[in-house]
Amino acid sequence: MAATKDWKTIADEKARSVFDTIPKEWLLPESFMADVDETSTKDVTTVPRECGILTPDEVDITESYDATDLLPKIAAGQFSSTAVATAFCKRAAIAQQLTHCCTEMFFDEALNRAKFLDEYFANHKKPLGPLHGLPISLKDSFSYIGQQTTLGFVSFVERPPATFHSPLVQILLDLGAVLYVKTNIPQTLMTADSQNNIFGRTLNPRNLSLNAGGSSGGEGAIVAMRASLMGVGTDIGGSIRIPALCCGTFGFKPTASRIPYGGQAIPGRIGSPGVLAAAGPLTTSFRDMRLFMDTVIAKQPWLYDHSALHMPWRSVPEKQVLRIGVFPADPAFPLHPPVERAKRSALEKLKAAGHIVVEIPTAPSIEKANHEIMDYYTLDPKAKSFRNIKASGEPVIKSVAESPFLSKRSSPLTLDDLWEMNAIKSHYLKDWHKVFVDNQLDVIVGQAAETTAVPHDTFGNVPYTTLHNYMDYPALVIPYLQADKDVDVEDGFTSYKPYRAEAVDKAPISIQVAARTHFDEELLAAAATISEVLSK
Repeated sequence: MAATKDWKTIADEKARSVFDTIPKEWLLPESFMADVDETSTKDVTTVPRECGILTPDEVDITESYDATDLLPKIAAGQFSSTAVATAFCKRAAIAQQLTHCCTEMFFDEALNRAKFLDEYFANHKKPLGPLHGLPISLKDSFSYIGQQTTLGFVSFVERPPATFHSPLVQILLDLGAVLYVKTNIPQTLMTADSQNNIFGRTLNPRNLSLNAGGSSGGEGAIVAMRASLMGVGTDIGGSIRIPALCCGTFGFKPTASRIPYGGQAIPGRIGSPGVLAAAGPLTTSFRDMRLFMDTVIAKQPWLYDHSALHMPWRSVPEKQVLRIGVFPADPAFPLHPPVERAKRSALEKLKAAGHIVVEIPTAPSIEKANHEIMDYYTLDPKAKSFRNIKASGEPVIKSVAESPFLSKRSSPLTLDDLWEMNAIKSHYLKDWHKVFVDNQLDVIVGQAAETTAVPHDTFGNVPYTTLHNYMDYPALVIPYLQADKDVDVEDGFTSYKPYRAEAVDKAPISIQVAARTHFDEELLAAAATISEVLSK
């Protein structure tokens, strides 16, 4: 009888099988791999254009356009789907070698899909759909026929490849997209450091020594590398917005179920009455977030996924003058100097542009919401995520072991506890609703986190993103400024999250914008105005 493989062998074999899908001619020369590790402060975002693997035309395709610009050029026949897919597959292969951003790479299938789209265009003289020929990356949790979903669990490696597409995947294909990679995530999906024992740690392309965020960290890295102009992540506590803020991209968490979420693999148990997760985009431009929402919802996702809301996308005009609430910083979670500076600067710019900025001194406690949401995250008395880890014998990664979201309980919550939790949540939602209505607010603007990207395994709690998951408010992040060690001095600053100005120098900073549940259209309209102001 053959000996059972140990977890390390299983993990290594899986990682090798994925790496081997990269064509030899797309492998980086050794000179470009020098100092590429999680201790290096190197910025690798320029490597794709410098390494010689991409042709000048491929550099142009991947660097000169956002998706909104690229699609008309494909539709006009200026670029073939094959040329575009080849460029992004090559760039994704480069990004994978530098940042460990992918879990599955199916380049041959993507190029066959692109060839089909080119033939369709030649025969019908029109694109297949509004996303014709656009390469889109997918978080590992989405099901794609013929590809595995391991979720970073070694025990999932022996699971067979998917035999169906997630509803959102099918929608993207029906819209004409080219799908080519699935992206890396953390073990359990419940930490802001995208590391697991199969594919390793996703590194931040702008500074390899900093975290790329999680749980959609692979998406943050691949979009920051411009190896994807539009990627799809999921968010149950900040898992779209944190990678976006860490890597300097745009990211949008819609109201849950506006974008179909069904058909994904999950790390825990089905049926939790806790916090609703949402699927949404990470992009290189603001307008591409709206493009994603417009096109996906126009496809009537409620016909694909029973859990998707029957809520067509509404046309909402942009207001000339916005009433903007200031998202307060809770004393329990003080903002690091770069984040405080960016927030203050953004609000001053908005006020100077003629918008009305409203302080909210009576805002409900963010610390209270953070405490309450932790109970929802730990509802499962069977701790299924930890059972999935234990099943292979693999170790728990450091950020999971220290995660506040997965603390083991001495005794399980009871039905009475859940009843009380829901009552507290209802009152809390009522209080925030009153803030919006009494102050006639369009949106609230402020920090997405206390920090920028930080050294690996130190991001920890995420109170300023989980708040919007707790309330199911749509929220997005806009890149704005970067940390500056000479300006954002430590100067006696203290916090439960240590601040090291030298370590985060030049890290991207983001501003978070949020609105009430189902006000997704109003949020994007207001945030478009805000993004325009901040870009000047």
